[in-house]
Amino acid sequence: MLSPYRSILSHPGTKAFAAAGLLSRLPIAMFNISFILMIQIEYNSYEMAGRVAAIGIVCWALQTVPTSRLVDRIGQRAAMIPLAVVHVIGVALGVWAATSGQAEWVLWIAVMLASIQGPLGSLTRARWSNILHTDKDIHTAFALEGALDEVLFISGPALATILATTVWAPMGLVVSAVGMVVGLAILLAQTATEPPTRAHTGGSSLGLKVPAAVVAATFIAFGLGLMFGAFDISVVGFSEEQGFKSWSGVLLGIVAAGSFVGGLLYGTRHWRTALWKRTVLGTVALAVGMTAVAFAPSVWAFAVIGFLAGLAIAPTLTNADTIVQRMVRRDQITEGMSWLRIGMGIGVAIGAWAAGYLVDHVGAHAGLYLAAGSAIAMFGMALVAAPVIRKGTERPEVRDSDDVHPPSQRDPDEWVEQPPIGPNV
Repeated sequence: MLSPYRSILSHPGTKAFAAAGLLSRLPIAMFNISFILMIQIEYNSYEMAGRVAAIGIVCWALQTVPTSRLVDRIGQRAAMIPLAVVHVIGVALGVWAATSGQAEWVLWIAVMLASIQGPLGSLTRARWSNILHTDKDIHTAFALEGALDEVLFISGPALATILATTVWAPMGLVVSAVGMVVGLAILLAQTATEPPTRAHTGGSSLGLKVPAAVVAATFIAFGLGLMFGAFDISVVGFSEEQGFKSWSGVLLGIVAAGSFVGGLLYGTRHWRTALWKRTVLGTVALAVGMTAVAFAPSVWAFAVIGFLAGLAIAPTLTNADTIVQRMVRRDQITEGMSWLRIGMGIGVAIGAWAAGYLVDHVGAHAGLYLAAGSAIAMFGMALVAAPVIRKGTERPEVRDSDDVHPPSQRDPDEWVEQPPIGPNV
């Protein structure tokens, strides 16, 4: 079973850049939760933590496509070194501001700078595509990268919370930034595997001519983001109320593990059920699961129910991505899926902001109720959007197309940078 991986890792330089790439991606799993924990601990305010997290996610969403295009245009070394410098400046400013009790606007500037991270998830995937010559090998490499990403999303939040709650409030940010710098230093030093810069393909942009089904999927992604933003903040508050604050990252990791398992199971079948029906059913499952989580009476019950609720996360995101895949040309896939990421980012921003207020002024369960309400609202959006999605995706030329793989199993031409918000795996 491991022979395909041994084969691709036998190429010169691959072990080094795969390990370095994993290290450089630490911010994807640790940055957001670490910033939230640092602010909550230093300022004793979930509301402020939610506001700052909201600003960061919006900035991340807006920088994703431009920085990815920059890397393609001028190369990984030329683009990522200045981007890494900006990220480190933002992290350093944030740590200084939080530990010295500076005004909130300073934290806003810090998180905006730190959210300019560049396409961390795409650097090693581009290198695999550059050095491997068969589709089979490239697919194996992407499967390896997907598995490594799951390790990050399951263990990263747990590590971040342990560091923040038992060592030092900003320690998760420090470890994340140091890991990124060390990983990038090793990765970018390997010039032999760096892909060449890409000339303009001459393909046309979507611009404002966005298909109606893509707009519909964007609203569903907005609801998913709203749920994520409320959930992350509320889990920290819930764990603290239960007397297990250092377990908040573990709980997020358990939900992420559920999403991983759900994605694996979902991706093993060729579904005959129409895409629009699966989209609605996925949102139903999330609405039921998140509602059950909101009423969990203890950390232990939360862990069990959270895992089961997480099973529907990756399939729901996969359905939204598949809608875009079927509606746009291959040379427009990054731009098309960026609409989903932006919609999700805006949803996370609003959800984190609102949940922070609720956790501070009402209680952690109020934030969890908001996450459940967001999932229910997403189901409502899916119902309203179903006719539009059906009309767009049931056309004969696209109806029988294969689905996009779940996030952990992306094919090379399906890969789009994923947002740094757990448990989005």
